[in-house]
Amino acid sequence: MKKIFLVLFLAIITAANTFAQEAMLQAGLALKYLVQMPTEKSAHPPLIVLLHGYGSDEKDLFALRTLFPKNYLFVSARAPYPLPGGGYEWYEMTDANGVHDGNAAQLANSKTLVEKFIKQVTSAYHADPAQVYLMGFSQGAIMSYRVGLTAPSLLKGIGVLSGTIYPSLKPMVKKSPALKQLKIFVAHGTADERISFADGKASSDYLKTLGLNPEFHSYLQMGHTISRDVLSDLVKWLK
Repeated sequence: MKKIFLVLFLAIITAANTFAQEAMLQAGLALKYLVQMPTEKSAHPPLIVLLHGYGSDEKDLFALRTLFPKNYLFVSARAPYPLPGGGYEWYEMTDANGVHDGNAAQLANSKTLVEKFIKQVTSAYHADPAQVYLMGFSQGAIMSYRVGLTAPSLLKGIGVLSGTIYPSLKPMVKKSPALKQLKIFVAHGTADERISFADGKASSDYLKTLGLNPEFHSYLQMGHTISRDVLSDLVKWLK
């Protein structure tokens, strides 16, 4: 799950990469991050927090900010665990008898860090706490599920791009008024070679058993990536 391949116009990619290179890595909060202030000023802007996938870093998804509404505060966080070959992960992946999950201690630690980070960013940048969206790709999507379903009061919605709900998460999910109000966008490619489409769809179906109403989008022949169509649908959902 190294760098995702974004199917975008070349001009957009070039401009976004230039901006990402110019952005300064921020520290001092629970996670290191890049931040883009809203170009349409407001006293308390809505907030988007992005979580990258395995082997990547905060620069990867930060390029997407040019495609979102200009009134949003945009933050892209770095996972806490460095990899020997470069990049970062939110947790080590595990596989027991064909059942995929993650290192329990690392999942718990990353969940705590993301929750703390969301609170810190909201306070530090005077964002609207009622308009916070957590979005992620792959491991970042899995973490978005983990935080959104167990700490829904922190968020208005989650955007899950090529993710799944691990078995270890389900016992932690408790029905509540805050959970019922959580907005959820799910995108998954039918040709995903890393996290199967069947697992992505099953996770969306599980949400319905909790009384939630996820907006599920399938993308024919799309692999483990983020396509232009995914981004278009995600922005529409956000609006």
